[in-house]
Amino acid sequence: MLVSDRVGNLGRVSVAIIGLMYFAFAISIALWLLATYRTSIVTGEERVTAASKIVTANAIWLNSLARERLRRIDDSLGEQVTSASRNRVHHLNAAVADLPPEVTTYVVGATGTTLFSNDRNIKPMDVTDRDYFAKLRNGADEYVSSMMISRLTQRQIFVFSRRIERNGVFAGVAVIAFDGNILKPVWDAAALGPNSTVGLIHRNGRLVARHPEPDGPVDMSKYVLFTDYMRKKTSGTYTASSPVDKRERLVAYKIIERTPFVAIASADMGVVMRPFWNDAKIAALLLSLATGAVLVATSRIRSLNRLEAAHVNALTSALQTNKELMREIHHRVKNNLQTVMSLLRLQGFEAKAVNDLSERIAAMSSVHEQMYGFDEFTFVRAKEFIPGFVRKIVGFHPQPITVSFTIDDISIGADEATPFALLVNELIVNSMKYAFPGRETGHISVELTRSSDKCILVVADNGIGIEGSTKSGMGTSLIKAFVKQLQGSFHYTYAGGARFEAVLNLEGK
Repeated sequence: MLVSDRVGNLGRVSVAIIGLMYFAFAISIALWLLATYRTSIVTGEERVTAASKIVTANAIWLNSLARERLRRIDDSLGEQVTSASRNRVHHLNAAVADLPPEVTTYVVGATGTTLFSNDRNIKPMDVTDRDYFAKLRNGADEYVSSMMISRLTQRQIFVFSRRIERNGVFAGVAVIAFDGNILKPVWDAAALGPNSTVGLIHRNGRLVARHPEPDGPVDMSKYVLFTDYMRKKTSGTYTASSPVDKRERLVAYKIIERTPFVAIASADMGVVMRPFWNDAKIAALLLSLATGAVLVATSRIRSLNRLEAAHVNALTSALQTNKELMREIHHRVKNNLQTVMSLLRLQGFEAKAVNDLSERIAAMSSVHEQMYGFDEFTFVRAKEFIPGFVRKIVGFHPQPITVSFTIDDISIGADEATPFALLVNELIVNSMKYAFPGRETGHISVELTRSSDKCILVVADNGIGIEGSTKSGMGTSLIKAFVKQLQGSFHYTYAGGARFEAVLNLEGK
């Protein structure tokens, strides 16, 4: 179950790592899009600001041109404004000769009737209702109109007008009319893209000129430019829906000093944000691919995790079955060894021989008992194993012998456990037989310590300590055989009892 849990945890950790990587990727995409968004806005602001400067330069030129030509027209009229002599017409034509062809000039008499014009198709008409005439007749020196519709051409125009006086008396008005399409070259030069605009607005909020041209005059005094932005700064940028066509645009404006105009240039937000939306599409594609990859990877990991968990569970079950089989085998071997001991006693063999065999079989039985008792089938733990079976051997004899142990934490390999148990059995039995003749009690000490890659076994008693206890016989032959099997060496010393010491290889491979 623990291994299965580990596999499950590993799968969850893998999914979590993938999730974190996906999250980090998504954050990177978001930061990239944020940077693209800001770049698109800044680039758009720079472009519309540059375009508004072009509009401003043209507005200043128009204002200077109009005022200068109006002054020239006034000067060319002489004292008698209504006189139409050839000389006067010549002077008038000279005054307006270098004006663009789309610019029309008029001289209107004091009664509001057109007197002169550079337009050959001009028709006399009454303009007394026009602000550019009425305000000057009422005392204003100059006037700049907002957008109006020409009664002659039905085109959108805006005009500059100048009051004409002779001897302090109102004598008429000089007018220069600009076609509303005069800003088209500016729009072409700005190249702000589809749905962009350039324009001039009168400071009173009325539209003067715009390209593309609107359907007609527009009052923008309630527009956010006049209610908010112009009150704070003389120039800047903002985003708003146009009062002309309701399209959302990024707008740059500038109040033009010494003129009645506000210059504006705007770009459609769709065009401004096009780089951002292009990158957003790429980001969406990348995120879609990443999401698909994460889903596939997560599904695959979970599938592999389930397969691995099933495999681990199968292995765990097989391991448990093997443990049970090994436990059963060792249990049966122990029982069989005990059966053999019982059969030996029943066969009527010599009691001494039966006892010797029983002790040896008991030693082997102890090895199997240790293995199935602790579910450790590749080794036995010396600290638990040695005291248990030594006390059993001592218990077979009637003498009250005490035993002490000094044992390191040593694991004895499965292949070494049986010969080691038989070796210790022979040593304990020898001490019990030969060390304490005629004595009521005695003491045996057993030590097993580690020295480098070998183990030191010492079995000592406080018996008679004579060499007769190790005379050549079956027991001595077995001791030599077991020590050899354990790839060791041994020697005896006799001082205050017998002491057996051996260097053995107990921990196997």
